Amino acid sequence: MQKIPAFPISKRLAASAAAIALMAGALAGCGTSSSEGTEKIRFGLPTIMGANNSPLAVAEHLGYFKEEGLEVEIINTSDSASIIQGVSSGSLEIGSTPPEPLMQAKTKGGPAGDVVLMYNYIRKQTGSIAVLDESDKKSLGDFKGAVIGQANLGISNLLLSNGILNSAGLKPDADFKNLAVGTGAAALQALKSGNVDALSLWDTEYAAFEANGNKLRYFTIPDVETLFSTTFFSTPGFVKDHEKAAAGFGRAMAKATLFTSTNPEAALRILYKAYPQTVTAGKSVDDQLKSDLVSVERRVKLLTADDPSAQKSWGKYEPAAVAAWTDFALSADIISAPLDPSDLYTNALVEKYNDFDSEKVVADANNWKGE
Repeated sequence: MQKIPAFPISKRLAASAAAIALMAGALAGCGTSSSEGTEKIRFGLPTIMGANNSPLAVAEHLGYFKEEGLEVEIINTSDSASIIQGVSSGSLEIGSTPPEPLMQAKTKGGPAGDVVLMYNYIRKQTGSIAVLDESDKKSLGDFKGAVIGQANLGISNLLLSNGILNSAGLKPDADFKNLAVGTGAAALQALKSGNVDALSLWDTEYAAFEANGNKLRYFTIPDVETLFSTTFFSTPGFVKDHEKAAAGFGRAMAKATLFTSTNPEAALRILYKAYPQTVTAGKSVDDQLKSDLVSVERRVKLLTADDPSAQKSWGKYEPAAVAAWTDFALSADIISAPLDPSDLYTNALVEKYNDFDSEKVVADANNWKGE
């Protein structure tokens, strides 16, 4: 993997007005009512369901959320800005996003800045820039004049790849362009056809490409490799006033992540049954499983970095890791002013997240026979 020292980013990502409008429509009529004895959680997810979200399917369909007295509704959007807006306005209780747009919201102030990181989900960085193995791109400087394929132009990975390229002094729009190409087969075709010179996606996407025989090379920088990735967030008020629900959500996801890491095949089969659209049209479940297992096994390494099961640290933010993020964001011009790392996150519920019988979860995963 190419490692080049970091330089600043020169351009910040703007929120997608179209995505926010879509979010508003999706949330129309949503309330906080729920079945008797349960609390409803509207959870914002900035992607569609897929192999990378298999722990979420496990938490839903093995009853981990229900055991916590929760009724969880998943709201899918195509960007993080709409989810931050939804959480800050009360249309969503909990959201999922990489940290970059959250830090931007914090520095800009206003209602959207009233959010707090509450559960460290993907504990290591998922994003990088990828090229085909035969590409003539050998160093970051070779990307001058390149076109970089993004899932969409409102995605956090765009900030990350801009930062990686700016480490070689390359500026977006002036020295390279970003182009929306989607994900999956569409993104790979854009790369193989030469419509883009590289892709800025994430670990599970790249793993699926490689599982189908496509050799890739990766570019990143040391400052990025050390950062955590997707995080769950809410408002300080929700975490305080709905502590039982917030803790229960995190505990359910901790159990689901442990289940998935113990038996990835079971997690994927649960996903396929719960979300049949995650099996590609024309593919058998077994064929889908072959490629998805590669993706999930790669993701599991990031979800379980530093052994949170043994350390009882599911959901925990290391203060040094949060400080590293704020330092990188400032140096990379993701944020325009310093942030106090201690204002970004809370570890208040970590003990509750980890209050479950991990041996039982592991046994259940190993003994899973299907439903």
